[in-house]
Amino acid sequence: MYKVLASMRADMNEGWVWIYPANFEPRSIVKVTNKINQKVVYCEVLAIDRNFRQEYNYPPRENISQNERTIVINGWYRKRLGNIETKLMYDLEILQDNSWWGKLRANTGHPQVVVRLATWLGIISVTLGILGVGLAIK
Repeated sequence: MYKVLASMRADMNEGWVWIYPANFEPRSIVKVTNKINQKVVYCEVLAIDRNFRQEYNYPPRENISQNERTIVINGWYRKRLGNIETKLMYDLEILQDNSWWGKLRANTGHPQVVVRLATWLGIISVTLGILGVGLAIK
């Protein structure tokens, strides 16, 4: 169970979440699953540390406790996980996925349209390149 908090304005359009405790390699890609409805997002993960906690813990925001499992997540990802609300506890599963598939999913589901568009254009380009080589060989 994780306490869900809203991201700060600076992180509103970023492709990461902040979690505590963070037992992942730095800047890993994680798969976040809402265990109630099985909705999934892939994104980068950052560790909530003392510096982040000091910046975040100003009113009117909810304070981040040092001994409570917490995820600070923007509205884009909260909506994709099933419209989860802030300041509530949710049964989320967070697993590291630094595979090429996890990285691809993190980019195709990124909050910024330019990242999603560039990723899809890259996928289309590679597909057409393979198709072109395949047709040229025949």
